[in-house]
Amino acid sequence: MNRKKSGVVVSVVLFFILAFSTGAMAQANAPIKIGFMGNLSAAFSLSAKGAAQMAVDEMNSAGGIAGQPLELIVEDTKGEIPKAVELYKKLVMTDKVTAVVIGEKVEMAVAGMEIGAELFKEFPHIMFSTIGSGDVIWHHVRDNYEKYKFGFQTYYSVSTNYLNIWGPLNAQVFKGLAGAKKVALVYEDMEWTKPLRKGLKDVSPPLKEVYSQNGLKVVYETTLSTDQKMFTSVFEEIAAMEADVIDATVGYIDEGALIKQWEQSSARDLPLYIWGGLAGMPPAWKVTEGKCLGVLVGSSMIRVPITEKTIPFMDNLVGKYKVGPIFGSHTTYDTLYGFKKAAENAGGAGNIEALIKSLENVEEVAVLGTIGWDPKLHYNLPYPKYVTPIVQWQKEGDQGAMKVIFPAEYANAKYMSPAELRK
Repeated sequence: MNRKKSGVVVSVVLFFILAFSTGAMAQANAPIKIGFMGNLSAAFSLSAKGAAQMAVDEMNSAGGIAGQPLELIVEDTKGEIPKAVELYKKLVMTDKVTAVVIGEKVEMAVAGMEIGAELFKEFPHIMFSTIGSGDVIWHHVRDNYEKYKFGFQTYYSVSTNYLNIWGPLNAQVFKGLAGAKKVALVYEDMEWTKPLRKGLKDVSPPLKEVYSQNGLKVVYETTLSTDQKMFTSVFEEIAAMEADVIDATVGYIDEGALIKQWEQSSARDLPLYIWGGLAGMPPAWKVTEGKCLGVLVGSSMIRVPITEKTIPFMDNLVGKYKVGPIFGSHTTYDTLYGFKKAAENAGGAGNIEALIKSLENVEEVAVLGTIGWDPKLHYNLPYPKYVTPIVQWQKEGDQGAMKVIFPAEYANAKYMSPAELRK
């Protein structure tokens, strides 16, 4: 080969080496795309969106994931399932996100999971549901792992854990703190309460039987429509049944009206325990005009350092992102940090199969304890790994404040009866 031809060959080889290196470098520096979907007219989705953005910003400031920056793509479902499905397709097929975070009720996540399963083979990705607490997601993973293995659930506890873990814990609180022997059960008619009302075959009996097994007699049981506004007759019936405590398995009904009507009823001196929603948020005091005094509720919106991340998370979300840390925000933030650690353990976020296996084994310090997922069923590791304290509305000066009464290691107040607190 003459010198001229060999020079051309070397130039061509160098060109392809340079082109390949440049392409590989560009790919290595390309952002890891995270899609966020939620109803952006709803406070819980707005708070979750703020938490997602905060996590992404913090990670990028610290060098990203394995040297790759993150990019958050936000979409508004407007609370409509057909729109959510179309946005899910867009995020996965057009934006080519690595993960879709669904910061909305479980029905949206179930719809996303179905379309995600259709797309997964051609567009491998991860789906996280960070607000929904129904059991359909983990049931899908359990019943058809290969089809639904990309789906992970990060809300505080799925309904199964409500039955197996929080049911006995609630009984402990009702008996130990309030001296209760008889309980009235009030449910809202939603997907997440079905297992509580009806039980789960081969998993758990309904909540009524769980309480019975734990020494509480259920003397009243009813289910409320989510658009119901009048509750006085329910409270009067409960008072007539001489219940010792009211267990309201609700989170989406008009809790402002529920609480006000409880406070004005013959049942006003009975402890009212609410599982979530408005009652566990700081605005509840103003919305109910202080009538929530004495109400018990599971809430993550408390300034108690469950871990070193708890209070900085709350302060930064309000101070820098101008949204309150309400339910769904903690789990969204913690999800992305669990994702980060899993990706780093997997050597990056490029291999989805490896990332799934890594997510099944990851544990990371979180705002509310430890974030991680059950390796076979893909729901959040439950209490005592991940903690939702039970708080009571008590007075702090002229205002109300949520005080932690359970678990004991995080408590900053003692339980008081509603009658004592009104004196």
